[in-house]
Amino acid sequence: MIDQIKQVVYENCSQPNVLGVLLMGSVSADAHDQLSDVDLLVVYQQSEPVLRLPNAAWKWDVSYISEEEIKGLQKCSDWRANAFLTAQIIVDHTTWLPSVIHEICTLSDQESERQVTEWLDAYLNAFYRSMKAVRRNNELGALLQASSSIMCLINCLFSMNKLIPPYLDRVDILLVRLEHLPMQKTALSERFAAISKTANPKDQIILFRATEKLLRSFDFNQVYEAWGDQLENEVNYWDG
Repeated sequence: MIDQIKQVVYENCSQPNVLGVLLMGSVSADAHDQLSDVDLLVVYQQSEPVLRLPNAAWKWDVSYISEEEIKGLQKCSDWRANAFLTAQIIVDHTTWLPSVIHEICTLSDQESERQVTEWLDAYLNAFYRSMKAVRRNNELGALLQASSSIMCLINCLFSMNKLIPPYLDRVDILLVRLEHLPMQKTALSERFAAISKTANPKDQIILFRATEKLLRSFDFNQVYEAWGDQLENEVNYWDG
């Protein structure tokens, strides 16, 4: 399907002000179904073009972004940036488009450290509150806090690997890009799902210990130390 899309788009985007065309959305992430649109992002210079595409077995959803605007996404956080993690370049009449996409998706060393610190603390807070909720037989609170802890940990891991956080429904696809993980990808995905469904303390502690080992190896000890004995006391309650 993607090869067909590339061929059709390439044959129908000869306007001189078209700098490039990106395949976005679920199709680019190989996460589509029969109801999915084909999302295209047309990068242009000067005036906005109109990309005329022939009828096909799928529905086109075409958006436009100027050269100035897409380059601006390198310098500031933007809700659109997450979509570029799975973007595929179909047409490129530039010398800079691949590097711009890379910069949009990549965190600087300083920003990576800042975000890891914030997301790790948020993960530990949700983990701690989930464990307390289980102990107090607060089922809904435990499940909500456990799910929140997984979201925070995902964002922490992507930030540590210097990538912007993904859309959560793309996590399973994008984990393979991460060099540093607390456990093997399949086991990690299964642990995420199990904790989100049950808030089981044993599962949470296994993930907590593996994550602590990884994050401490990257010198984020101060985040853990700021919690004093609270985390260990809660873990020891369940391990005892």
